[in-house]
Amino acid sequence: MKKKFLVLGIGDAQLDLIERLSGHFEVHALSYSSDGPGLRYVDCFSMIDIADKDAVLAYSMQQGIDYIYSVGSDIAMPTLTYVAEKLGLPTLASYAAATTCANKAKLRSLLRDTYGAVAFEVLSDPQQETTVPLPAMIKPVDSQGQRGVQMITDRAEIPRAFDIAVGYSRIGKAILEEKIVGQEISVNGYMVNREMKFFLPSDREAWPQFDGGIIHKHFLPASLSEGAVFNVKRLVKATAAALGIENGPVYFQIKMRGDTPYLIEVTPRLDGCHMWQLIKLATGVDLLQCVISQLQGLPVTFPDELSVNAGMLEFFCQPPDELFVQISEHPGAQHVAWYYTPGEKIRRMNGYMEKCGYQIIVEDKKG
Repeated sequence: MKKKFLVLGIGDAQLDLIERLSGHFEVHALSYSSDGPGLRYVDCFSMIDIADKDAVLAYSMQQGIDYIYSVGSDIAMPTLTYVAEKLGLPTLASYAAATTCANKAKLRSLLRDTYGAVAFEVLSDPQQETTVPLPAMIKPVDSQGQRGVQMITDRAEIPRAFDIAVGYSRIGKAILEEKIVGQEISVNGYMVNREMKFFLPSDREAWPQFDGGIIHKHFLPASLSEGAVFNVKRLVKATAAALGIENGPVYFQIKMRGDTPYLIEVTPRLDGCHMWQLIKLATGVDLLQCVISQLQGLPVTFPDELSVNAGMLEFFCQPPDELFVQISEHPGAQHVAWYYTPGEKIRRMNGYMEKCGYQIIVEDKKG
């Protein structure tokens, strides 16, 4: 009899996981909506809000779920870790780490004295005085995907920006963070028994016309000096230790000021940008399979020396509410995926430039 694997969400970020599980497990999925590409691959689906921890717990108990996971969702992480800990199911991240990373106020407070911390202040009132240096970024404390993120260059802008940010916050608070001007990178890491067994920085290219780092492209390998790589690894290890992340994937967004890294975001999960596919094509390491294997208690291994082919993951994007127009992919792309069919209306997610699909291009070192 197949084990039962519950996936929280059926959207584009979950599709990779659902497709990988299909045929090997009895795949269950939950979402507040039945609108998602993963729906056609699951064996059982119920319309349950994945932010409702107790409803997901009740479903898991009723169905006898063996494993629970989600990819690319800060909303899902507190729920899946809560359910796993309540039912004694395998979990890679703790509920404490998941809830801290899903709340920017908690995260910044915990990491205040950790290497790579930025100046910040939690705002509960639009008229609240602050000493955070400008320019700064104002964000909802508990949202994701660049929703409600804005840049502030004058303190007179704070009240209006605050109102926009808290509109995306479930608890009605915003956070003001010092804006670090410099190169933007990501880091995909993997922990096994408190040791960082995998560490791979990549360059990020955001859409320049928007604040908040709305992603356009990821590049491997990262264009960092040896000193910068050393410092980034120091930040990643120190942050993971402070959060108590012992097993599983960790994903970081970091800004560089010269060779000095500053933490922008961190989460104990796979990213929502399908980076595992770029990493697999560029290095041979399959982080998605590592997650599934480690949840099952199977050993996961990584190469002592990581060889990285040059590669790029590029998102095809359009503004929200437009009708989707499919463009031509690169003729040498190894992987292409589309989130829409031509003529479909683009859903409003970050409100500026929405992901409509992506392509991955990796160079062959032998070529």
